[in-house]
Amino acid sequence: MESLRVLGTVGKATTRIMVDAIVRAAGRDLPEPVTVVLSPTAEAQEALAAVGDHRLVVNADAVSTAGLPDSTLTFGLSATAALRASEVDATIDGTEFLLTADGTQHRVALRLLGEHQVTGALAAIAVALLSGIRLEVAISALEELTGLGPGRMEPLPAGNDILIINDAVSAGPLSVAAALKTLALIAGGRRSVAVLGTVDAPGEDPQQAHDRIGRLVVRLNVKKLVVVGHDARHIHNAAGLEGSWDGESVLVDSPTEAYDLLRDELRQEDVVLVKSSEDTGLSTLADQLAGVVR
Repeated sequence: MESLRVLGTVGKATTRIMVDAIVRAAGRDLPEPVTVVLSPTAEAQEALAAVGDHRLVVNADAVSTAGLPDSTLTFGLSATAALRASEVDATIDGTEFLLTADGTQHRVALRLLGEHQVTGALAAIAVALLSGIRLEVAISALEELTGLGPGRMEPLPAGNDILIINDAVSAGPLSVAAALKTLALIAGGRRSVAVLGTVDAPGEDPQQAHDRIGRLVVRLNVKKLVVVGHDARHIHNAAGLEGSWDGESVLVDSPTEAYDLLRDELRQEDVVLVKSSEDTGLSTLADQLAGVVR
């Protein structure tokens, strides 16, 4: 979609997918260019400084809106956002929130996993409103969206009421953290299992990035961690250093070893997150664990 430009660290693909769903439901494309700023990357800051004729949609929770045109449409969880989400409830069945827009309130029920999906939904709704698409049409289109494509927080039900979540197309530090928080939240009283590969952290010390993820696993009390690959070993090491954790971490060399380990060990009602970058082969592992043939 050439008329849509999405800038930020996390959620660019998700926002585009959501906007696509809305414009298909509306039977129209975006009449004028729209720039969406999700987070303050260098590219986003340059775009904000030279906004030109593009209409702006900006995440008010992450980006300063000072000095931007009055036509800028803001979204977020903060009270200052024009489109505001509150009462967010993320469960194993999806994510619900209360949308406040132009003085009216609307309950939105996404069939997508993770409270971080709310950011993309708000951005997509803002794009729709700027493009003359009715709010009701945008909400309905998002509520009918059953997935974001293979490997994007994709729920894969398996036997014994086990749920595999395939999120193995990207693995930046922020997206890994969001996926782990979703795992912990939706697992509830069920056992949570995280299968993690290498974290992509350009411009950052890889060891520090992996160390933070390992400690986050512990802080979220994920019950079992399987780390795949030598390059990701610091996730395993960091988790193991947290003495108060009652979970278990295992380091394996390959997706095949991870499959052999988990195939015989998964229990009834386990919730398993498989998270990595696209080139690690862990997406295939998720399919194997769920018995999916594509």
